[in-house]
Amino acid sequence: MVLCEGKTKRILSTDNENEVLIVTKDDLTGGDAAKKETISGISLHKTTQTINVFNLLKKEGIETAYISRESDNSFLCSSCDMLPLELVMRRFAWGSYLKREPDLKSTAEAPYRFDEIKTEIFHKHAVVVPPLAESATQMEEGAARDLYLKDGKWADGVYTDPLVQINGDKWDLFSAKSPVDAGNPLFSIDAVISNEEVQSLINDIMIPTFEAIEKAWAGVETTGGSVALVDIKIEVGRRKSDGKIVVADVIDNDSWRIWPGADPRKQLDKQCFRDDNPMSEVAEKYEMVAKLSEQF
Repeated sequence: MVLCEGKTKRILSTDNENEVLIVTKDDLTGGDAAKKETISGISLHKTTQTINVFNLLKKEGIETAYISRESDNSFLCSSCDMLPLELVMRRFAWGSYLKREPDLKSTAEAPYRFDEIKTEIFHKHAVVVPPLAESATQMEEGAARDLYLKDGKWADGVYTDPLVQINGDKWDLFSAKSPVDAGNPLFSIDAVISNEEVQSLINDIMIPTFEAIEKAWAGVETTGGSVALVDIKIEVGRRKSDGKIVVADVIDNDSWRIWPGADPRKQLDKQCFRDDNPMSEVAEKYEMVAKLSEQF
């Protein structure tokens, strides 16, 4: 039975109430789901990437929901109550980060590198503000997509994946794509998890996960040089069997930016899809990354 279906995967029930089957789809999305394409066979490469990453994390002692691969495009996981969060770690300043920090100089010729890993938290539910709603509110992105995404363009007043800033026992939500006005959040909500759990997420999951994957990629040589992990987003959930927060969902070419030789012009990740490269080139890069990740 299908428990839920997202943009790029399905989650199926199993005979064990504490386990689910994740089935990867042959779909890619970009621009907060404004762009979508189906590429035959790409689910194999995405699944392979995820399995290789989860096996790496297991070797590093980082707990995940992953149990075993079941087919070319599916794998068994512990059932989790997912937290509605995207956890982002950055070694280089790129993408939406530069929209929030426009004074930071980071170019293709000289991308800005953080000495310490930069961590950020985003909420997966979109914020919708007047006049689209009577007052600022949150809604699940799928519902927002049905209402406010038309012809590949989001309506003004919809803010997907808002940035979280912690304010005591409240979380203030801001646009992920413009400078933060600390005194003027789009919306404020009760904390999803405690401040202590936030610190544990950062110190026990986010930073160790980034460091493990960064080290693994740095050991992979390509014709363009060793691979630099630029940034990565992960998701976590409470494992139903024991309540422990673990790395869950998937980690694949949709999740990170990777640059051979730390050169943005040599990217191997989903940016090629966002940049409207031919679908054949996109498929080739996903296959290449799957093969390269076998070296982890």
